[in-house]
Amino acid sequence: MGHFGVMVATGTALYAAAVPAVWASSKGNPPIRLDCPAIAGETLVYIDIYDGPPDDKADLVPDQHHNAANTQAWNTWELYQNPERIWVQCGYGRRLEGPYSRTEYIMLPETAKNCRADFRMGPKPTDVTLQKFFCR
Repeated sequence: MGHFGVMVATGTALYAAAVPAVWASSKGNPPIRLDCPAIAGETLVYIDIYDGPPDDKADLVPDQHHNAANTQAWNTWELYQNPERIWVQCGYGRRLEGPYSRTEYIMLPETAKNCRADFRMGPKPTDVTLQKFFCR
């Protein structure tokens, strides 16, 4: 079972990474932070943002942007907090589309207003690399 998450505009094509809809690692209350945790030996390759707990599957669609040369792209999310808070899924592995060696979930603080994910685009529509992700 899966659903679609982060989408990156690549020229006229739209790329979406499939993500399994399961809690992979965090148990109990996840940490409250503004970015995905750095994990030794792991590379952050994927993020998804949810309006409420990820089990509710209410992932937020980002505004998509890219430079004129289609070499850089970025997704932005304007956040409106609800009582269940905004959650981020952090996927670690080798490629945006998976498989993921590890998945972590974080809850954003109530003060978070927006998030941004920056990507480097390659020659093929599926050649997308997450460069950084943060929320403010």
